[in-house]
Formats: sequence, structure tokens, C-alpha cells
Amino acid sequence: MIIATIVFVAVVMRYVFNEPPLWADEAPRVFFLWMTYLGIAVATKRGRNIRVTHFIDKFAPKPRVILETFMHCLVLIMLGTLIWYSIPILKLQAGGSMLSTGWSFLWLFTPVTVGSILMLFYQTRLMISTIQTYKINVEKGS
Repeated sequence: MIIATIVFVAVVMRYVFNEPPLWADEAPRVFFLWMTYLGIAVATKRGRNIRVTHFIDKFAPKPRVILETFMHCLVLIMLGTLIWYSIPILKLQAGGSMLSTGWSFLWLFTPVTVGSILMLFYQTRLMISTIQTYKINVEKGS
């Protein structure tokens, strides 16, 4: 709603009043980045991230849990790498500010780090849940 409202106001100001607001480019970009990375974290928390389950579902339970755990580990490595390399960028951008809004550049670059940290936490929970579910099913089957 915030992004739609800001873009609507910017368009009206530009084409109706011929006075485009200075912040019309920066503010929607910042809100969009926050919405994107927090949305991805929420999807990860709910287990709704993009997965190709067609082939995974065809595996027997033990190979499937091994494959899923391996895939979780790959995602965790990717997120750890993303966090690791985003920290120097945050340090570099900490002193600067955006021209039109005056906001710190941290508002523009922090969503990647925050979203990745949240995804790392939720992905770890998903991996643990996958392993625990397998163990419970094995105990029931024994």
C-alpha cells in the first residue's frame, strides 16, 4: 500500500502538476527492497519458498531426507556468503546519505542483510524440522 500510494502521488505530481517530487525515485526503491527481502523471509518461515518437489517426492524417505538436508545446507551456505559479503558494503555505505530524501544509504542496503539473516534462521528451522519429521516417521514405522 505504501509503495502504491507513493508512486501514485509521484505520478500525479509529475503529470498533473508538472512538479515531480524529488523523493519519487528513492523512497519507492527503499520500500520495495524492504518489502522484497522481508517477504522472502516470511515465505521461508512458512516453508513456501520456491522448490521443485516433483522429483524429490519420488525418492524413498531416507534418500529424500538426505537430499533435502543437502539442499538446505546449500541454501544456508549461500545465505551465509551473502551476509558475509554484505557487511563490508554496509560499513562502506554507513557514512553516505541519499540526495533527495536525506536518508542514510543504510536504508537502501540493509534489507539484503536483514532479510538474509532472517532467512538463515528460518532455513535452519526448516532443515531441523525436516530431519525431526523423518526421525519421527522412522520411529513410527519401526
